[in-house]
Amino acid sequence: MGKGFKLIATGDALFTADVPNEYFSGDFKKIQTFMSDADAKMTNLETNVSAFGEFPNQYSGGTWLNVTPEEFDDLVKFGFDYFSTANNHCMDYSYHGLLSTIAELDKRGLKHSGTGKSLKDAAAPATLNFNGGSVGIIAVDTSFKEPSKAGVETKTMKSRPGVNYVGFEQYFPIDLVQLEQLKNIAATSKVNAYNDLLTADGFSLKAENGVYQFGNTKFCYDGSKKKTECNKKDKARLMQSIEQAKKVYDYVVLAVHCHEIGDTKHEEVPEFLSELTKSAVDAGANAVICNGTHQLRPLEIYKDSPIFYSLGDFIYQGMRVKYLPADFMIKYGIDVNSTAYEGLMARSEGGKKGLQTKRCNFLTVLPKMTFEGGKLKTLEMLPVVAGFKRQGKMDGLPYVAEGDEAIEIFNILKELSAPYGTELELNNGIIVLK
Repeated sequence: MGKGFKLIATGDALFTADVPNEYFSGDFKKIQTFMSDADAKMTNLETNVSAFGEFPNQYSGGTWLNVTPEEFDDLVKFGFDYFSTANNHCMDYSYHGLLSTIAELDKRGLKHSGTGKSLKDAAAPATLNFNGGSVGIIAVDTSFKEPSKAGVETKTMKSRPGVNYVGFEQYFPIDLVQLEQLKNIAATSKVNAYNDLLTADGFSLKAENGVYQFGNTKFCYDGSKKKTECNKKDKARLMQSIEQAKKVYDYVVLAVHCHEIGDTKHEEVPEFLSELTKSAVDAGANAVICNGTHQLRPLEIYKDSPIFYSLGDFIYQGMRVKYLPADFMIKYGIDVNSTAYEGLMARSEGGKKGLQTKRCNFLTVLPKMTFEGGKLKTLEMLPVVAGFKRQGKMDGLPYVAEGDEAIEIFNILKELSAPYGTELELNNGIIVLK
């Protein structure tokens, strides 16, 4: 085991526009001071980096996200050593957007993982060296759409660019009375007729024991399934990657992008995510950093390894998107040549609803983790606000929370983490393990 290792991690960098110089000479100074002694600083790059010269994809992660290479240089000024590119926006601008992002990171000598020209490339860890030691960072997305999955090369077929992924199965619990009701509805509505034909011809697989499929939704009627479970093959592949990385690196970190919820709220941890993260620690990961959902989720210390189930947003420039395709405008019933801002205002009904209107989506912490001998020694978390409803170009840019804002963030994380046995306290503006 190499020397001690100090890691900074952030919430999502949903980065879509330039950063004014006054930010770096002002609000960023306190954040920069907190980050300055870390051996590695990681973030999730929740955007593409390209020149807008090519076509947008027919689907997106919800909003088409992209910055120009010149604008991306402003994010580089934050001093990150590593960027995860595994997220639901990595294919917003199709293959050229994904490959352009990788090329721009490589051009600047920036470490990254999570996407690639093949699944092998996307799954490979990024290597960071420090003080005679090394860390490998693996990144994976659970909120992917099927066309974004990276592919495997064969003797006759090229690989497909895309994202490193772990899927999950979802089963809604019902009792036997409800099962019969579903069967009766299926018989009269013919909702399963086409699937039955596909199954009979071998194009679809027969439902497992205890599972009834109604259309594309699976129900479990005998209690044999959790509500969500990791795809077994995807999970096994990831665990093998972690175990192999553990043989090479002093430390292994897993970055997970996950938007799925536990039951009805964003802050609830889905069962499959808990399964995935704890299995990763069992396989050798020293820390698991999850992002995706725009809110803070619990912190759990499992086998001396921190699991952040979501760090929310560190940078949140959702209202500064420069361009949006016709698909977005058509969906919300406005002219296809409307500006991106007009499109976003149409979706939010004039700024009355949506992620940008909810303060909780802008509250986060900036963790600084110190490891020695492969185990977590200290954990300090700086309360941060991602510039909620600030004016002009300062909108969405992070600043250190102080006073009541720091207490607000502390109380949120403390309450969320308590059921996981994590006790926290606020000392001089820093959240620490009790």
